[in-house]
Amino acid sequence: MEEQPRTRRVGILGYGQLGQFLVSQLLSRGPSVGLSLAFVWARRWEALEALPPALRLRELSDLPGTGVDLVVEVAHPCVTQEHGEDILGHADLMLGSPTVLADAVTEGRLRAAAARGGHTLYVPRGALWGCEDIARMDSAGTLQALKVTMTKSPGSFRPRGWLSPRVAAAVASGTRSVLYEGPLRPLCPLVPNNVNTMAAAAVAAPRLGFDGVTACLVADPSVPDCHIIDVEVTAVAERGRSLTVTSTRRNPAEPGRVTGSATRHSFWSSVQACTGHGGCVKLC
Repeated sequence: MEEQPRTRRVGILGYGQLGQFLVSQLLSRGPSVGLSLAFVWARRWEALEALPPALRLRELSDLPGTGVDLVVEVAHPCVTQEHGEDILGHADLMLGSPTVLADAVTEGRLRAAAARGGHTLYVPRGALWGCEDIARMDSAGTLQALKVTMTKSPGSFRPRGWLSPRVAAAVASGTRSVLYEGPLRPLCPLVPNNVNTMAAAAVAAPRLGFDGVTACLVADPSVPDCHIIDVEVTAVAERGRSLTVTSTRRNPAEPGRVTGSATRHSFWSSVQACTGHGGCVKLC
C-alpha cells in the first residue's frame, strides 16, 4: 500500500481579517490539500471566543506541545520580533508581517534561528506582482533599481511617529498626497501593517534590500475601496539602454481595511507552498 503523505499542522497567530480567512480556509479546504488547523492565538484572548476551546492557544510558550509544523504570523511584526526565534526552534514560520525584517538585528537573529533549527522562514509575496521575475533578475545581477509605489485611501493607513501628522494632513486636505518617497528601511517601522508588499520586494531583491528598494507611499481619498500597487523594475544598462518593466495592481479593498481582498487568496496559496525547505529564508 502506498504511504499517504503526512498532514501538516498549521498554527495561526492573529485573528483579524486575514487570520479569520486563513482559519476558515484551513477548516474547509485544508484536509483536501494536506493541511490541518493546529491552533489559533491572538494578542487579545477574547477575540477567540467564537472558536472551539480545543483550537485556542492561550500562551505561545505552549506551542512546542501542539505538534505544529508551520506557524503563520498575521498579527503584528512585534509578535515575530518577540517570539520568532523560539518558534523557529520548533516549526517553520511564515511572516505575514515581513516589515519586521527591516530591523537588521531582528533579521539576523531570525536567519540564524532558522539555520540553527533547520526550519524555514517563509516570506509570502502578498500583493507583489512579478515577484519571481524580480528575484531572478536580482540573482543574475541584472537588476539595477526597484521602486514600489502603494496608493491607498488615508483611512487605510496605520501610521506612527512623524508620519501620523502627514496622514492627518492628507485626510484634512482631501487631496492626493505623497506621504513618503525614499529608501524602504526607515519607512517600515512607521507603517508596519501597510507596507508588507514593499518588504517582500526587498526580500525578493536582496542585492538591493531594504536600503536599495525605493518606496513611495501615497494617500489618495479618490480610491476609498481600492489599493493600488505600482512596481517599477529597471535592469542594468547594456550599450546605454535598459530594460524597464512597470506593473499596476488594483486590489479591491473595503474602506479602511489594511489588506485587499485578493491578497487573502495570495496568502492562502503561500500557506500551501510552505512544505518545508530546511534552514533558510524563502519566498512563497
